[in-house]
Amino acid sequence: MKIYRCLLVYLWGIWGVVGNVYGQSERIVFTPQWTPQSQFAGYYVAQAKGFYQEEGLEVVFDHPSASSSALNRLEEGSSHIIGLQLIQAIKLIGDGVPLVNILQTSQRNSLMIVPRYNDIRSLEDLRGKKVGVWKAGFCELAYMLDRREKLNIEWIPFINYVNLFVSGAIDATVAMSFNEYLQILACGIQPQHVFYFSDFGYDIPEDGLYVTADYYRTHQKAVQAFARASVKGWKWAAQHPQETLDIVMRLVRKYHVATNRLQQQRMLENVLELQCERHTTTRPFRLQPEHVEKASALLLDDGYIHRPVTYQEITGAL
Repeated sequence: MKIYRCLLVYLWGIWGVVGNVYGQSERIVFTPQWTPQSQFAGYYVAQAKGFYQEEGLEVVFDHPSASSSALNRLEEGSSHIIGLQLIQAIKLIGDGVPLVNILQTSQRNSLMIVPRYNDIRSLEDLRGKKVGVWKAGFCELAYMLDRREKLNIEWIPFINYVNLFVSGAIDATVAMSFNEYLQILACGIQPQHVFYFSDFGYDIPEDGLYVTADYYRTHQKAVQAFARASVKGWKWAAQHPQETLDIVMRLVRKYHVATNRLQQQRMLENVLELQCERHTTTRPFRLQPEHVEKASALLLDDGYIHRPVTYQEITGAL
């Protein structure tokens, strides 16, 4: 009987080794911030080129919707890794939600306010105006700017696209330089004045990947493997933009996203540019301590959080 048990344990061990060799992979569900577009091109490349598979991972993409955000998916446990902006992540950690940043793609801020009418030439001209913001969030910096400058802006929520702006129903809109702003230009509107948040002291990096602290502790090797493969995907995307666009457009068509190749090309170019540190072509793919400190200080000063969130905390080094 003892010999039988030993033989059984030995066979289970052999089966585990064989399973790893012959394709048993760890399954990870990944949810980006939004529907398929070039903003997430590096991850699509990593999937299409087999970089995740090479790391022993089976990655499933589960895109969010207007009714179920990436954060909702993480909280309910249906996604393991999500895309999130740094400001949002720090706010959540400050509220007691334990998150860990495993990869930081964005190194600069893309937010801007785009006026619909050319008589809006300064922030002061926005006083009391109707300005569009995303119903899904990403608006903390806009609200901070409004309060600090005492503009008394009337914020008008929109779900997607720039229809309110184009129709003239609002006086201006908050936009991302790689997304809504490009949509505005594609509609034939050429704003004479735009206001970049980075020019007013709000140059806070945006996109990063996050997991719960519990998942980070129990799946650290898989998380690190996902980050490595993702970086490889982004580097490949920067070197092969046209092939990357082929990959993106296949997903765009699959999910019936209203866009075109030129729009996605411009988005990819801007996203890759924002991944570089200012005045360089370097993509560090990691959080910088000074960026965390600045974002935490802004949120603390504005009352969004009630204690500082540290670099060590957000990177899981505690």
